[in-house]
Amino acid sequence: MDHKAKMGSSTLSLKKTLFFWLVIFAIPVATLEVGFRCYFAYQMGSSILFYGTRLNRQKCGDARSGDMNILDKYFKYHPHQERFTRDYESGRLVRATINSSGFRGRDFDQRKDPHVIRVVTLGASSTFGFSVHDDDTYPSYLEVLLNREYPGSERFEVINFGIPHLTSGQIFALFEVEALLLEPDVVTFYEGINDTWKSPVWRKSVRKNKNVVRERLRGISPLRWSFRWLRDHLITVILADGFLKRRRNVTFTEADVEEHIRGKSENFLRNVSSIFDECKKNDITFIVASQQAKSLLVDRQNIKGITYQEESELVRRELDGNKRINAQELYFLTHGVLMNDLEKWAKVNEVPYVDLIAELDQHRNCLVSWVHLNPEGNRIVAEAFARAILLQVARKQFVRLE
Repeated sequence: MDHKAKMGSSTLSLKKTLFFWLVIFAIPVATLEVGFRCYFAYQMGSSILFYGTRLNRQKCGDARSGDMNILDKYFKYHPHQERFTRDYESGRLVRATINSSGFRGRDFDQRKDPHVIRVVTLGASSTFGFSVHDDDTYPSYLEVLLNREYPGSERFEVINFGIPHLTSGQIFALFEVEALLLEPDVVTFYEGINDTWKSPVWRKSVRKNKNVVRERLRGISPLRWSFRWLRDHLITVILADGFLKRRRNVTFTEADVEEHIRGKSENFLRNVSSIFDECKKNDITFIVASQQAKSLLVDRQNIKGITYQEESELVRRELDGNKRINAQELYFLTHGVLMNDLEKWAKVNEVPYVDLIAELDQHRNCLVSWVHLNPEGNRIVAEAFARAILLQVARKQFVRLE
């Protein structure tokens, strides 16, 4: 046998070996994928069987492939997309109604009725209403309260613009592109925690952790894009990714905390200011609120009676004593800076401000996660917003009568 024949035989043998091991690997993965799809289809509806395919993606606008409708500088849901959240207290899945505009709640007319006072609630998952039914979100409660308490002949309409995971910059983009077209009379803003997330110091600290395989692989571009594609098409990969995330044990020093916080408040307030400026131009009442949150340092059973400020002091003592804190505690301290600066900004700019941290300080057991509230907590948020909105509407009408 000549040299070329030997090389061809060797190449064929290598291909057969690779194919064999590929099949051996693919069989258990395919079996797991089918099993996971059947299980989650039973739990969450039949559409999960088609996850990662066009049948599972209801697109609109200039959306690209993926589970969310990705638009310019922000994302939201596809029209009438099948979405679920989990009730943290009962453990049951809750169907979240997504309307024809890609937001939570019933459909609404793009053109505002002249006898309607329209309120748009800006925010992320706390506004969307993680863990609660459609009627238990604070925008839903808010509409009921406003229509019950308002003495005028107009009717209030509250539109929930909360999309999970949005940062203040993405919220501004969403507001500018979609909310302004609805000609709202009032716009509320309730968010903050999403602006406390990743930074260069966070990434450096993660890479120092030798156990975080996922973060190491992200540095290799082809692997990163391949991983994203697999995650968008295979439930098995999503679950594996979640497992790797939970194995993180990243901690931060005092210097890390200072570096992480640097610049975040300025960026956050720049976006809030941009929303405010657009509201002024369009004669829209803008109301901002502080966001209640927790660090998870204190469990839910023991947190009632411990205020937001007291928990901040506990985290600071943890940092002083152990010289390190975890990621959740880092985000909580950063959140405190953002909320303090938001209150100062509101006073300087004479923007109506609702102190929801104070409103919820004696009800922090209503927090079922680090920022998400149960129905009781959402009712408290709605009541505080309703007072502020009714006051501002009354003032505006009084000025017009003069």
